[in-house]
Amino acid sequence: MKLKDSDYFETPSTIFLDACEFFKVYPTLDVCATKQNTKCQNYYSSNALEREFDQDFFMNCPYSNGHPAIWVKYAYLQHVKHNVNGLALLPSSTGSEYWHNYIFDGKAEILFWRGRIRFLLDGVKTKFNPTFDSVFVCWRKKTSEAFHN
Repeated sequence: MKLKDSDYFETPSTIFLDACEFFKVYPTLDVCATKQNTKCQNYYSSNALEREFDQDFFMNCPYSNGHPAIWVKYAYLQHVKHNVNGLALLPSSTGSEYWHNYIFDGKAEILFWRGRIRFLLDGVKTKFNPTFDSVFVCWRKKTSEAFHN
C-alpha cells in the first residue's frame, strides 16, 4: 500500500503535539479526520472543502488525488476569512505553485520535519516507508495589534 492508496493515514499523536508545541498553536478542529483518528475535539470526516474552518484547525489532507494543492488553497483562504490559526502537515513540495501562492513570502511559518514520518493506519504504525519529506505549515491568525499596523 502507498500513501496515495488511502485517505485514512493518521498523524502520530506525539508528532502532532510536538508541532503544536513548536508553534504554540493548539487546534480544536481537525478538518480531515475520522472519529478514530482525529487529533482535535471537533472534526470533519466528509465534505470539508464545503465547510467553514472557523476555529483553529489542523489538516493532514488526503493524498488520494495525488496533490494537496486544492486543500492548501482552501485552508489558506479559510485562515484569512476567519482569522484563525491553521496547522497543516504536508509533503515538502517547495517547488509547487501552491507553496509559492499560499505558504511562502511570509504567509506561513514552516517547520521542516527531521526524518520521514511513519504514519499510522487503524492506530498502528504502518510498514509503509514514505518516499517524501514532511513539513508542518502554520498560518498564524492576525492579532488586533497587527490590524493596526
